[in-house]
Amino acid sequence: MLGAEIVAFLEACPMAALVIDTTGAIVSANAEARDFFGLGDQPFAAVISDLLPDWPLAAAPAQPLVVAGNRHRRDCHVKVITWQSASDVMTAVLVEPESEERQAAFAAREANLRLRYVIEMLPEAVCVFDANDRYVLWNERYAELYPDIADHLKPGVAFEDILKVSLASNRMREVVEDKDAWLRQRMRKFHQPVSQEEQQLRDGRWLRHDDRRTPDGGAIGTRVDITDLKQREEWLRQLFDANPMPMLLCDGSSLQILQANRAALDFYGFGKEALLSWRASNMHVESEADRFARALLELGGDCEARTVWRQRIADGTERHVLIYVRVLHEGKERRLLLTIADVSDRILAEAEANRLAAHDMLTGLPNRMCFYKALGEALRANDGKRVAVFCLDLDGFKPVNDTFGHAAGDDVLKMVAERLRGAARGHMVARLGGDEFAILMEADEGDVAELAQGCIAAFKSSFLIEGVPVDIGISVGVSAAPAEGQDGQALVLEADHALYRAKANGRNTWQMASDSYRHRNVPRRRR
Repeated sequence: MLGAEIVAFLEACPMAALVIDTTGAIVSANAEARDFFGLGDQPFAAVISDLLPDWPLAAAPAQPLVVAGNRHRRDCHVKVITWQSASDVMTAVLVEPESEERQAAFAAREANLRLRYVIEMLPEAVCVFDANDRYVLWNERYAELYPDIADHLKPGVAFEDILKVSLASNRMREVVEDKDAWLRQRMRKFHQPVSQEEQQLRDGRWLRHDDRRTPDGGAIGTRVDITDLKQREEWLRQLFDANPMPMLLCDGSSLQILQANRAALDFYGFGKEALLSWRASNMHVESEADRFARALLELGGDCEARTVWRQRIADGTERHVLIYVRVLHEGKERRLLLTIADVSDRILAEAEANRLAAHDMLTGLPNRMCFYKALGEALRANDGKRVAVFCLDLDGFKPVNDTFGHAAGDDVLKMVAERLRGAARGHMVARLGGDEFAILMEADEGDVAELAQGCIAAFKSSFLIEGVPVDIGISVGVSAAPAEGQDGQALVLEADHALYRAKANGRNTWQMASDSYRHRNVPRRRR
């Protein structure tokens, strides 16, 4: 039997209370216990382990209890009291269900611990603020990064107050010239939804501040040491600026020029501001600009230079360039790095070499090879015009070499070339060798006669050699035929035969290979 005092205690206890004996059998329960465990008013037939499966309890602030009837688990605070009765050792079990407020507070404490554990694992310095810009959490790296404020960091202290403490300490790590202006700017950025700032430290290192506002009005900030990144950027900038090759960095979509190195500014001759207002294709000559732009936009990867492009620089000069392209990616942005190689000298040298290979060194006229190539192209063109070949040979040239020497003879050949160019009226004049020349013409019959007569007339005036006037004449043989199906070698041979007939007829004449043309004899005074 329970004593009166114990019964009074059970009835007055605001919590659910059970009394059990040494075997664990429930011998008494107050009204709260009967209601909480669903025991009803019947005599007790349960043991404590039916209600508390973990009985006997380990030392813990709360135990899961099982409510009789529906086996529903609940978190409860349990207290055990043991005393000696007259006949046995009795135990009172006091049970207080966990309230929603206490459960929420416990969950919040656990979440806070997890968050602290997470931010301590991060490699960056991290700080968390509430909606009033007061510190909530920070990790050890944050405190180590700012030793000047480490002793002042406490939950609830305002971020602006910490900045003021740091500025006043004169131990601030950041490079700050105007403290008031720096504080205003820092807080203005801190209040933005998202802000990022790079800050140089007094020891030469660099930090990046990233601050983001949370939906509840608070903020999370990270501080990352970007010194190595800045150093690499500086090295790349120096390599870019110091590179002797002109280089342009362009946007991959608009082709807008974003950066130009010193070599590019020197090469193009424009100021940096002007060059950065252009697209990558603006320097190209008009006939190539669109084609170059399309090639860049359609580029799938790096491009080795194979095409020679023509560009114009500030003074209007046309330059020939090869362009190497590297495709770069900055996040989602596509960039193109263009390296320009000026090959103008090479192109000019190649053109000059080709010109020399096809032209006579003394007179500058096309040589025999070039003449035959042009003749073949004219015969293949088949545009309905007649192709005429003129073979020309000087009369009275040998005495010049014999009398005045070969140097004077070379000068005369140069003058002959100039007179024939004038007489040919734009038609091709070539030197076949020695004092033999040729003219290629596509024209009507009347034009052939007029040109032949013009060549002979060009030699009416004397040549002045070392102050002495010397008369030199010219004989002309002409062959003409429709372009289609005509053999060039045969055409030249006919003209050559006509030339010999002209010389045989007294020189200073022209002779047509075809009988349909009458030869013309223009007598000259001989010296």
